[in-house]
Amino acid sequence: MKRRNLDEIQMARAFAIIAVLVVHTTSEGVTIIPFESTLFPLYNFLNIAGKLGTPTFIMLSSFVLFYNYYRRDMTPSLIKNFYIKRLKFILLPYFIFSLIYFSLDWYLYNDYASMYEALKEFLWDFSLGKAYMHLYFVFISVQLYIMFPVLMVLFKRSSFLRKHAIWIGLAIQWIWVWANREYFQVQYKGSISLSYMSFYFVGAYLGIHYDLILEKFKNKSYRISALAVLITGYLTLLVLYPGYMYITRTGRFSYILDSLPEWIQMNLAEFTWATHALFAGVMLFFIAHVLDGKLPVRIKSLFMEIGAVSFGVYLVHPMLLILFRSLVPGGVPIVYHTWQVITFFGMAILSWLIVRFTYSSIPAYWVFFGKMPPVYTVPKKEKEKNERLSFTEAYDGRKKR
Repeated sequence: MKRRNLDEIQMARAFAIIAVLVVHTTSEGVTIIPFESTLFPLYNFLNIAGKLGTPTFIMLSSFVLFYNYYRRDMTPSLIKNFYIKRLKFILLPYFIFSLIYFSLDWYLYNDYASMYEALKEFLWDFSLGKAYMHLYFVFISVQLYIMFPVLMVLFKRSSFLRKHAIWIGLAIQWIWVWANREYFQVQYKGSISLSYMSFYFVGAYLGIHYDLILEKFKNKSYRISALAVLITGYLTLLVLYPGYMYITRTGRFSYILDSLPEWIQMNLAEFTWATHALFAGVMLFFIAHVLDGKLPVRIKSLFMEIGAVSFGVYLVHPMLLILFRSLVPGGVPIVYHTWQVITFFGMAILSWLIVRFTYSSIPAYWVFFGKMPPVYTVPKKEKEKNERLSFTEAYDGRKKR
């Protein structure tokens, strides 16, 4: 039986796509603003703190898969339908937007000697998620879908794996990091799924044990302890990761890094990125559940709509970013900084309009943006009261599943 849709996941997706837009909006500023500028630390902080978006999407994708499929028999028919849906709603949009961005990049920046050379380069970029800077996320997700039936069988058969999934995922990821640095030296490490195994396995753990986690959160002391650990860990990494990148980018306070043992220096970049993103993703997952029962309905509706169009916004927004940057490429500081704010909101709103216009105007909209729900509408109070179970209500014990 199909499990209920979770509003909380759409809200978490909304937080993740906002973070992605922040990172991409500030990506130019951290390269052209002088280090001495008063606002450079702010650009650096926003650019680095927002790097939780894509890993959170990966974790949420894994959660949804295991939440929906773990209690179902993995029959050949089910597996076939699973791959058909991913081919239609994920791989096809990925191919189309890879082609669009490759063509745009070809028109603006590159000049291939022949059509054959261009085709060869496109196929190479497509195979690695490199047709444009943001498409690696979809490529990573495709790898998860390929592995999913095997992972599902392993999780169903091994209670040890189900119990210790978080630590096993971390171990696999860090063994890969070490092995790649020492032996393989794969240039495009970020396009390899092993670099995200902790996010896969944390998502799997949450999906499999979701009902048990809800039950545990009825206990106030457990709830407070769990959230305290997540928030403390996240805030700690929110200092370490942007701080490390500030030192790396500016060269200031480099004596701090130089004083560290060599093995820490070798792994600090990977550790701060991965641990910050992992804490942030899990924290957003639970905060979305808590807020689901507390936000005013209009604000919740906004986040639900952002989450619903997040995949489409993710695919289309870089084109708009190119446009906005071409309109005001520079200028006096006040103009440049103001334009970055305008770019963020303009890119977000226009991306939403493009996605929703496509959804409402083209029956086969899924070719471009995958499967998408209609615009979220606030349910009637009586219906919400009788049919909707929020995370807050669950752990307060006011309703039974």
